[in-house]
Amino acid sequence: MEEVLVPIFVVGFLFIGMPWLILHYVTQWKRAGSITREDENLLDEMHDTARRLEERLHTIERIIAADNPNWKSGELGAPSSITRPDQRH
Repeated sequence: MEEVLVPIFVVGFLFIGMPWLILHYVTQWKRAGSITREDENLLDEMHDTARRLEERLHTIERIIAADNPNWKSGELGAPSSITRPDQRH
C-alpha cells in the first residue's frame, strides 16, 4: 500500500502543489509591486498640497521683492521706520 501512496503524493505535489505555490507567490509579488488606489489618491493630495505651497512661496517672494529688491542677494536692509538697537541715539 505504501508503494502506491508515496508516488501518488509525490506526483500530486510536483504537478499540483508546486505550481500552485509558485503561482501564489508570483501573484502576491505582482500585487505588492503595484500602487493601490488609496496610495494613488494620497499621492494626488500630496501633489496638490505641494503645488499650493509652491504658489504661496512665489507669492511671498513677490511681496518681499516689492518691498526690498535686494533681498535675494542677502542685503536685507531694515525698512526706514525700523531702527536697530545699535543705531539709536
